[in-house]
Amino acid sequence: MKDKVEETRDRRVFIRSRDLFVLVALVAVALILYFVTWSTRNSSELVAKIYYDGQLIEVVELNSGTERDFQFDVEPSITIRQFADKSIAFMSSDCPDRICIKSGRIRRAGEFAACVPNRFLIVIEGADPSSGQEDVDLVA
Repeated sequence: MKDKVEETRDRRVFIRSRDLFVLVALVAVALILYFVTWSTRNSSELVAKIYYDGQLIEVVELNSGTERDFQFDVEPSITIRQFADKSIAFMSSDCPDRICIKSGRIRRAGEFAACVPNRFLIVIEGADPSSGQEDVDLVA
């Protein structure tokens, strides 16, 4: 009996061919999903939405070659700059830690920057120029 147990242990393989097939299939599905989401993310125009205290106060189209500063009457100490490389960032603020300024430029859809003490938020979203309507929020 002991000889059969030892013989089985000797023949045991770390990875079998069907395990390798499943692994290759999972990697292929992951790569396909990555490229599909990457292509849809880069195909849309980018807009930066600036919120103050939860209210949308400005929508900025992030076009290359456009550089300008934004200041708002509700909080004149905040300066937001749009850069020519399709990025946007907080440039000045009177908040104590200035974490919003240290966060740097944001440029991809889904990124955001916030100045919490002054209640400012910048969110970058992809905008589809062909549709004149906003996307529906399915998460809420």
